[in-house]
Amino acid sequence: MNLIVIADLTYNEGLYFRYLTMIAKTELDYDILIESKHNKIDYYYALLKRKGWFDYVDDFVTPEHREEGVRIDTELNYPMTIRTSQICCEDTPRLLGQIKSMRHIF
Repeated sequence: MNLIVIADLTYNEGLYFRYLTMIAKTELDYDILIESKHNKIDYYYALLKRKGWFDYVDDFVTPEHREEGVRIDTELNYPMTIRTSQICCEDTPRLLGQIKSMRHIF
């Protein structure tokens, strides 16, 4: 199952993004995808790679791919979306709980 994170949420507090993706990948068996506009993929790849936050990311996708899975997004435009304004210290336990509960739906 895919966990799709929109690119704007990856760099607010990057270590919490890395922690969230680590738990989702290793303990919950998600494939981690970053959704970005096509012309911004190189920017986000370089940023995440330089900071060391790319360890558990599997690939980048564009909105046109319309990948299915659990999404972490700032808007509720798709089913199975967890809405948040940022991935930070205060939100990480809540986000992980929601990701874990959605994993058991399938």
